[in-house]
Amino acid sequence: MTLTFTTLGPEGSCHENAVAHYLTFQGIEEEAKTDLTLDLHEGLERVRRGESDFLVQCSAHPEVHLITERYFGEVHVVDTFVYPTKELVLLSRADVERPKTLGLVPATAGYVDPSQWEEVIREPSKPVVGRNLLSGAYDSGLTHLEYLEQSDGALRLDRYIGAVTTTWVVYGPRPRFTGDLIGTRCREYLLGEGK
Repeated sequence: MTLTFTTLGPEGSCHENAVAHYLTFQGIEEEAKTDLTLDLHEGLERVRRGESDFLVQCSAHPEVHLITERYFGEVHVVDTFVYPTKELVLLSRADVERPKTLGLVPATAGYVDPSQWEEVIREPSKPVVGRNLLSGAYDSGLTHLEYLEQSDGALRLDRYIGAVTTTWVVYGPRPRFTGDLIGTRCREYLLGEGK
């Protein structure tokens, strides 16, 4: 039986990358497939309708509460994990001295001060920002480092953010919580390394 994990796309997203590593960690990379969507609410509907087995969402996504609450009796939080994003950067077109427009995923707004641009264009994911920035849709964009490498000098690096460790939420149709805490032991607590 193949398990389907729906997450935010398109191809090349931090979500897709995190899910690939999660499936490897769980030892099910051969028995599972990733289903990409540009709308996590549609992904939630796929789980609810039985078209997908699980939905994975970054906890930094601004609508985590809506995904968690929408069908709380039908689609449940079943797991969480810690994994970094891909390398994040703020890029601008090399031919634009003072960028006026910014492509931005709302979940990444904390890495920059959006008020520095005259117009902010909201996008569903960082690969969309990278592709649109390469095509000249806006002057600047917060995206992945790989788009600087693909630009052949058309883009410049304004700020390197790097890979940011974050948490990911896994939703599924059958609840796992039965009254006892579900988690992993953090050995740093026992060793006193958090001081």
